[in-house]
Amino acid sequence: MEQQRKLAVSIDDDSINMAWVTEGNRLSAAEKWPITDFRTLTDALLAYEKKAGIPLLGAACVLGVQGATYGETIMLSRGNWAISRSGLRSVFGREAIVINDVAARAWAVIGSVGAKLEGMSPAAMGRPDFDKRGRWTFTNVANGVGLAVIDVDERGEIRVLECEMGHCGFAPVTEEDQALCKAIMAQGQPLVSWEMALTLSPDAPVWSAPGLPTTRAGRVAMSARLIGRYIGDTILAHGAWTGAIVTGKRIAEIVAESGSPSFNAGFEAKPKFARLIRATPRWRLAGQELTLAGCAIALERHSVMLQTPATPLPEHRVAF
Repeated sequence: MEQQRKLAVSIDDDSINMAWVTEGNRLSAAEKWPITDFRTLTDALLAYEKKAGIPLLGAACVLGVQGATYGETIMLSRGNWAISRSGLRSVFGREAIVINDVAARAWAVIGSVGAKLEGMSPAAMGRPDFDKRGRWTFTNVANGVGLAVIDVDERGEIRVLECEMGHCGFAPVTEEDQALCKAIMAQGQPLVSWEMALTLSPDAPVWSAPGLPTTRAGRVAMSARLIGRYIGDTILAHGAWTGAIVTGKRIAEIVAESGSPSFNAGFEAKPKFARLIRATPRWRLAGQELTLAGCAIALERHSVMLQTPATPLPEHRVAF
């Protein structure tokens, strides 16, 4: 019997990455091309088919994209491509799986594929144990703010939930926070989101507004505190007491410029459930670009789920 052909595809800010997935979730014939080389995703897929010499029709595909993946048509959060599920069906002759790129990286962490985790708090001993029941938030802070929730139930089944919490409204607390919010609004943003506040580079012109830190060190410390506050909010919002995993260039900036204490101070500054928050482990994900590898893991998990019958939950008796 011919082995199922599997394709992993990821789209980031300016490039599309494609590779065939072989045994052991290894990536083969990987290509990375500028998005600007193609008018549509279909054009890029057909160009890859021609170069790799392997037909796409009949292949299983997981596609990792930036933005919300709900609906028949998916718009990239940064880019002008519109991805049609019907168009993908015409290329592959079957449904393609479309997941958020942050969810794909979360799958890579679960599968330990090229993932290097560094502790950012005293409670972060070793790696997260995804073989036990628990819930973790996984947050990327770079050009945007992406969030996924890793949930392991009592049967050991793992789900990765996609979220768009970074687009929720920014909540200023201090006078500096208020000054930052006003400075962002002055740029023509009537509603300031967490993403707008957390993705600012320390060199961004908005920092020149009155009431904001004037030194780079002060700006990094403020950004670290705000990112910590936001990550703490993700824990509260999703009940993810078993841990927070963070990644992205803004996180790397914080670590490189001694902002970790400010990050932890912001994370722990919660009036409610303070004990649980302080005890929540925090890790930083470093290493290579993991979206494509995560797509391969997600594709394998999806295939296993289709082949495995559901296990009923134990019956619960309720006395009245």
